[in-house]
Amino acid sequence: MNNKINNLILNSLTFIFLFSTTLASNKIESISDTLIIAQKADAKTLDPQKSIDTVSNKVINLIFESLLTIDENLEITPQLAEKWEQVDDLNTIFYLKKGVKFHDGETMTSEDVVYSLNRAKNSHQVGYNFVPIISIEAMNEYTIKITTDKPFGAMNKYLTQVGGSIVSKKSAEKFGEKFFLNPIGTGPYKFKEWIPGEKIIVNAFENYHGEISKNKSLIIRNIPEVSNRMIALETGEVDISFDIGIMDREAVQNHKDLNLMEVEAPSTLYLGFDDSNPLFKNTKLRQAIAYAIDNEVLAEVVFKGSAIAAGSPVPPILDVYNPNVKKYEQNFQLAKQLLTEAGYPNGIKMELWTATQSTWLDIATIIQAQVKEIGIDLEIRTFEWGAYVSKTAGPNKALYLLSWNIGSVDGDPALYPLFHSSEKGLSGNRSFYENTEVDKILLEARNTIDQNKRKELYFKAQEIIQEDLPHYTLVYPHYNLAFRKDVKNLVLQKNGFTDLAKTYVIEDN
Repeated sequence: MNNKINNLILNSLTFIFLFSTTLASNKIESISDTLIIAQKADAKTLDPQKSIDTVSNKVINLIFESLLTIDENLEITPQLAEKWEQVDDLNTIFYLKKGVKFHDGETMTSEDVVYSLNRAKNSHQVGYNFVPIISIEAMNEYTIKITTDKPFGAMNKYLTQVGGSIVSKKSAEKFGEKFFLNPIGTGPYKFKEWIPGEKIIVNAFENYHGEISKNKSLIIRNIPEVSNRMIALETGEVDISFDIGIMDREAVQNHKDLNLMEVEAPSTLYLGFDDSNPLFKNTKLRQAIAYAIDNEVLAEVVFKGSAIAAGSPVPPILDVYNPNVKKYEQNFQLAKQLLTEAGYPNGIKMELWTATQSTWLDIATIIQAQVKEIGIDLEIRTFEWGAYVSKTAGPNKALYLLSWNIGSVDGDPALYPLFHSSEKGLSGNRSFYENTEVDKILLEARNTIDQNKRKELYFKAQEIIQEDLPHYTLVYPHYNLAFRKDVKNLVLQKNGFTDLAKTYVIEDN
């Protein structure tokens, strides 16, 4: 009897064990309703035709779309355009997707596209991208024709950028100057709420013309301190964090719950010399400062392998990068000689401006120590990002650090906004640089569709710019982000953007 009882108990326990094991192996994974992102700063605007910074653009790209887009391999592909046809050197026809809905329920037509691209062309912030365009014509409800005054080799790449986003004409006219608070696009996410300085919330757009996001809600949190972004990632307060601090990269790589993504990028970080400041009209002073700086140290010590020491204003990921321009390898003796020839044999005091992000502060500190060796006494001044973007757009400023992201991966956006005299100030030329030969070369390169000819012209422009030194490119930073291992289907493109509509978080039931 005891044996029968024991066998019965044993069989019962075995059944319970097997049943429990089966349940565990069949545990259902579900997708979280919310994806939470951390950024280094708050957006400045959500109006695509008024945005000039990458922080804002990352949010705008969730809400808006353009005729064309750039894929993971940096190739141009259709987005709101179904296809396009270049009729001749001056005319291109775009055939729009039909049935695309705006977030306000209106159907997108050629009227919205014509309105949006004219809005971009007339924008003080992004209009420089579209100067050669002389007309945007609706041929019918779903076909438009763009005409340029001269061949425009970079046009399609510019049409992939945030500035070329298609907005709802009805909503843009309704909200006017307040459109940046009421953004209406065709993107996978619909704007819900913006709490300035804290977060932006967007919801999945249920009538989206493409694959509907697996996330019902996406929250973009503003976490300026790099250490706090790392803590939020470790504790699970956020799922993804952009711009991971250099000191945190190794910690992320060794963390059991986190992953790191990093790509070589079309990005530069430079030291700017404002030519509208009488002090920096002196070329020998600019060159003396450049010769005092060791870019390799900046790349190795500050970025620890997450950047490449620069040698040209164009990053090497672009096919128009010229590796043979003048180099400013650190040379204290030559730097001191140039400083003396510039009229400062006993040295000089000046300010260096920077935003508060940690890598820039570290770079500023190293530059401060390096130029001290030749008699330059630098006082470092820091500013919050939003204020800094505005402050550096003005004339007659101190030395300043700034970065440039070449979103459409072409020689024109790499050089024209930064160095053409028509773009002084807010557009990009914050050094207020003016050189008639450079202007001519950049305009000629813009107005040809012969890519080999364009490359020759951009090579020549880099040679002149690197000699004049309106700004000194220090490093080519990589893009990075970190994410929790329960985040799936995340891709970081080489232009720094991610298709977050396809990204989701697995949560256990």
